[in-house]
This record gives sequence, C-alpha cells and structure tokens, in this order.
Amino acid sequence: MAGIGQVQHTHTGYQAIDCVAYAHVPAALSLVTAPRDIVLYRIVDYGPTRTTSADRPADDHDLLLLTRGSGVPAYGNMAGHRYTVAPNRDLRASFVPNGADSHIEFGSSAKSINLVFPRGFLGGLVEDRARSHIDPLLFSDNSALIGLISLIELELFRPGLVADLVAEQAMRSMALILSGLDPNGFLAESERITIPPVRLKRVIDFIEANLAEPLTLELLAHVAGLSVFHFARVFHKATGYSPYRYVSERRLLRAQRLLMAHDMAVQDVALACGFPRHANFSAAFARARGMSPSRYRAAFAL
Repeated sequence: MAGIGQVQHTHTGYQAIDCVAYAHVPAALSLVTAPRDIVLYRIVDYGPTRTTSADRPADDHDLLLLTRGSGVPAYGNMAGHRYTVAPNRDLRASFVPNGADSHIEFGSSAKSINLVFPRGFLGGLVEDRARSHIDPLLFSDNSALIGLISLIELELFRPGLVADLVAEQAMRSMALILSGLDPNGFLAESERITIPPVRLKRVIDFIEANLAEPLTLELLAHVAGLSVFHFARVFHKATGYSPYRYVSERRLLRAQRLLMAHDMAVQDVALACGFPRHANFSAAFARARGMSPSRYRAAFAL
C-alpha cells in the first residue's frame, strides 16, 4: 500500500494509462480496446477522499475525455497554462494532445470516459484538411463532441452489428470538431461529388462477399475509389442508407437466413456475420430484432 503523500498508478499494462500519477488510484476502472491501438477506459470511483489529483506527463498519445463534474471546484494546468473550473455536475469534454503535460485537483466523485489515441491518428482521419497539431481543449460543453464520445463508448462496450463502421465514423466526426474545420465548406464540396453506378455495384458486391470480415469506411471508400470523407455521403445519396445502416441490414438478413436453417450453430452464425464473440452477436441481434438468435430460430426455422 502506498504511504501518505505517495503517488499511485494503475496497472493496466497500457503505458498511456499507467503513466498517470494519482493521489489515490481509481477504485473502479473498466477498459476495452479497439483496432489501431485505441483504448477506451472509464473511471467511476477516484478513491475514498473528498478530493484527489491526477498528473499526466507529456506522453506520446492523445487523450480525449468526457467528465461528469463532482460538485466541487477543480484546479490545474495543461501545457503550463493554469485553469480553474467552478463547481458543477455537468458533462464536459477535454482534449490533451500528445506532448502536453497536465495536472488537475478535483472531487473524487467525478466520473470520466477516456479515449487514448496513438500520436497522429486523429489528424490522419481528416487527411489534408487538418493542421499538423490539434490544440488542447478544456471542459467544453460542445454537445456534438459529448454525444460522439458517448456513442463510441456504447459501440466499444456493447458492440452492435456494425460497431466497426459506427465507431470509425464517430471518430472522424470528432477529429473534424477538434481540428476546428468548417463543416459547411466540407458539405458543399461533398454535394458536387457522385458515385458512378459501376463503382456503387463494386462496393455493394464487396460488402456482400465480406460480411464475415471487419468492414471499415476506409476500406469501402478504397473499393469505391473515393476519399473517406466523401464516400459516406455519396453512398447515402445513391442508396438511401448510410454505409453502417446498409451493412447492418445485410448482416441482419444473413443472420436471419442462416438461423432459419438448422445446419449451423448460433456461434457459427455469429462468425458468418462478422462477430467473433457469440455473446456480442446475441446482444446486437436482440436489440435489432427484439429477440435472441435462439428464440428467433425456434420461432421461424423451417
């Protein structure tokens, strides 16, 4: 046990998380990983005392966090700049870029969702539209950014039928917001771009042939020969569906067709629909169709 005044660290095995020094190590931390070395962790208990502190050294990762205020003031600094936060219990979003150290003293009853990104990942999502470095952001009430962080948490902890596509699109939208880009200019540019029928058919055929595999916007845009930024919009204009809604429906229809037969175990149906984990498939199917795969099979199998 650490002595009085000694800092404490988590032991998750992820350097970007364990480098943070706490006055009291968080008592309740849950963690999930995503492709491309992205890690999401949430903390709902920062220790037994009324207040605590956290020191994050200048790290080689970007940190985006959503916090719920504790009702007591918070004080700290980021990259050498001091700040004070009045008592509140609001949801706020903050961004700590790689290379920036930070310190905060805050109420232990605060809660947080934390997204850790490899250096350069967010800037790469907005291609040549972003500056090479995204500025820090402190306790923003930007509702779009708050909603996107919550969406990613949901998709990573409770994967849906197209969690890969949903999370990727949400991360790109977050990168646009954090980069301070003008969305109106981007949308005007997108309106001038269309997808030729032959390319649309190529994408649809590719999706159908790869429903069991991870499907990302980047991959589908590559098949279409378009930039990732424009692909989702022109696909929706051409089909009436967003890419993730389209893939979700195709996976659901495949699952239903396979469940109506008796020659595949539910676990094998999950794999055929892009779910390596049976439990995630069952939960996602139940949310979409109102019953578990087993109940669906019992009711509709031929």
